[in-house]
Amino acid sequence: MPLAFAATVNAAQPPAVESSDPALRVKAAYLYKFAGYVEWPPGVFATEDSPIVVGVIGDDDLEEILSRMIVGKTLNGRPLVTRRLEAKSSLQGLHMLIVGALDAPTLQAIGDAVRGKPVLVVSDAGQERMLDSMISFDLVDHHLRFNVALKPAATSGLKLRALMLTAARRVTQGDP
Repeated sequence: MPLAFAATVNAAQPPAVESSDPALRVKAAYLYKFAGYVEWPPGVFATEDSPIVVGVIGDDDLEEILSRMIVGKTLNGRPLVTRRLEAKSSLQGLHMLIVGALDAPTLQAIGDAVRGKPVLVVSDAGQERMLDSMISFDLVDHHLRFNVALKPAATSGLKLRALMLTAARRVTQGDP
């Protein structure tokens, strides 16, 4: 019955990205929260109120939902902004990089470009090693969960707060 009701409601309303996939809204909410649990090294931000720049590559729907979610919001006094990226986009100026489904050569190039830089890299499960992701999403029993790899974060100069680590499904000390 709930599925029929949802289908009726969706048919009566104009299509919207936000209603197309509830998992994307959950993922976007996680991403917003993640930004509040990261400490970037000194000098990463030009000024006290410089924005936290979140780049999204390979998932335009997620970028759209996240950009709508963060409009007018701040974390630790900093506004958040998103940038939709393409495979050849510059990664300069990013503080977070969200990587969607991409081919192996593109993943490798992105991993090489951000490795060791103070950029929080978030990916889906299965992409962690190629990207040196600090956080990876995983679907467990139909629930979106996340894992944290501490080594890539430390190598990049990022500190992840304890609240994030306690919420993670799995925290690894070494490689993702």
